[in-house]
Amino acid sequence: MAVESKTDICNLALDLLSGSTVLDIDAPTNTNEELLERWYDQCRRQVLREHPWNFAAKRAILAASSTAPLFGYTAAFPFPNDFIRLLTVESDESVIIRPENYQIESHEGVKSLLMSVDASTARIRYVYDIEDVTKFDAMFISYLAMTIALATAYKITESNGSVERIAQLQKDYASMAKAISGQERPPTRIERSRNKTARLSGSNNNPHRLIF
Repeated sequence: MAVESKTDICNLALDLLSGSTVLDIDAPTNTNEELLERWYDQCRRQVLREHPWNFAAKRAILAASSTAPLFGYTAAFPFPNDFIRLLTVESDESVIIRPENYQIESHEGVKSLLMSVDASTARIRYVYDIEDVTKFDAMFISYLAMTIALATAYKITESNGSVERIAQLQKDYASMAKAISGQERPPTRIERSRNKTARLSGSNNNPHRLIF
């Protein structure tokens, strides 16, 4: 049977714990459903942040904030509401910008990308907060189920042995799932160009100038 809902994933977690199946975690009517409803989104976002999953990657062009950072950088670019993890920042020529040339932090209460650039937009690739279970990769589903099982294992089974068993299973499976996801992603090349650096940063003396 295909996995098509949050409840289906939670039932996979319960299978690992030899627990009874649940009917609907979105409308919980018993203790296990309430427990799984509390943990599902937390675990899903955690697993998305752990690895640059190919199925959860997308691109965006960010608009600069109307106010600049107080110091150190010239522009702040607020992330989309569905932002989970930054993968790459790219120039207009699709050259990867080195991580030491930007900073992620809160700007005016919004998680933002800070850079020193003479530009009104920034191009990024990122992992987004994907919720549609039917779009999940099969290995991600299994790993998420294991993560949910680990988070709820003691509460459901009251057994330290169950916690230890699921923790080892999750650890072993994580290595395989992440390796396969990584093999499907071509290596990225970070290029160096002083001309592009000077043009995009606006100054060769800027301590936070872009280096490719």
